[in-house]
Amino acid sequence: MAKLLIIDDETKLRETICELFTMTGYEVVEAIDGLDGIEKVKQVKPDLIICDIMMPKLDGYGFIEKLKLSHFAKIPVLFLTAKIELVDHEKGLALGAKEYITKPFSFKELKKIVELHLLQNN
Repeated sequence: MAKLLIIDDETKLRETICELFTMTGYEVVEAIDGLDGIEKVKQVKPDLIICDIMMPKLDGYGFIEKLKLSHFAKIPVLFLTAKIELVDHEKGLALGAKEYITKPFSFKELKKIVELHLLQNN
């Protein structure tokens, strides 16, 4: 099954997302912020990344900018965020995010979006 990297500084949410994807058969790796996320990408080479935007040290925008300059640039990134303004949505997509999912969300919806992008990337 596919390998997912979940990057979010909100511990409970990150752990819940990881647990749900693990229970549905995915290999899941966690990162607590964008800097940790960059290191985990290098270590585990995930098939898809789900990333929050508002995080300490390196936010989601900074993370995707660094990722796109690396040889991991083709890994799809889905932003999962509380930022609901249209300008934020447009910025995320302009930086290369494949989806911009706002919180709150349903796991069923998130899983469907993940599966769609994993199929498109293969």
